[in-house]
Amino acid sequence: MRLIACCLLVLGLLLPAAVRAAIAVPEGFPPDGTITYDVWREGSQIGTHTVQFTRDGDKLTVHTKIRIEVKLLFVTIYRFEHDAEEDWIDGKLMRFAAKTNDNGTDRDVLLERQGEELRGHYNSEQATLPGNLIPGSLWNPATVDQKQLIEPTKGRAKDVTIADRGMEAVTLGNGTKVQGHHYSITGDLRREVWYGPDGEVVQAAYNAKDGSLLTFTLQK
Repeated sequence: MRLIACCLLVLGLLLPAAVRAAIAVPEGFPPDGTITYDVWREGSQIGTHTVQFTRDGDKLTVHTKIRIEVKLLFVTIYRFEHDAEEDWIDGKLMRFAAKTNDNGTDRDVLLERQGEELRGHYNSEQATLPGNLIPGSLWNPATVDQKQLIEPTKGRAKDVTIADRGMEAVTLGNGTKVQGHHYSITGDLRREVWYGPDGEVVQAAYNAKDGSLLTFTLQK
């Protein structure tokens, strides 16, 4: 069984005015702190996903940690571990590093800014990407204005199309309901994402390769 977890990593490009108004992103988003999501599959919680934001002057550092474990009769049949770090300065991605254990398959990504490009590697493969791309982290509201996203576990550019699905009620981990602005991401990377009134992701979902639905729900 193979599941691919979603990651939520980045801050960067400015949103167009219409999108900024739609999801009401405040200046300085995101604030320092940690966001935690529960990961659900077919009615069972299978893991957690945390994103920590730290600011130091004009520098933003984002740490992402995902832990997923699927069991059958108390035996682990699938494990996914993902740790990533991003450094942003003045709205530009300066460095992205990620290490992933996808059920025994190790993946190592490093991208660093060199002029107007991001250069580095995925495992032993050299990588060069346009410097204006952002990772497919979802938490960044600028995601909805992109035509390409960086797939975080392999560091490759993926073509995407974004569709606005309007406002929907979303139930948080503590049972409270909030209004989420729903967007569908299709193309080489497929995701559903709901942004809350403050620009924070309140829910994300997508189908794993085995067809099961993975849902990431904000705990608070």
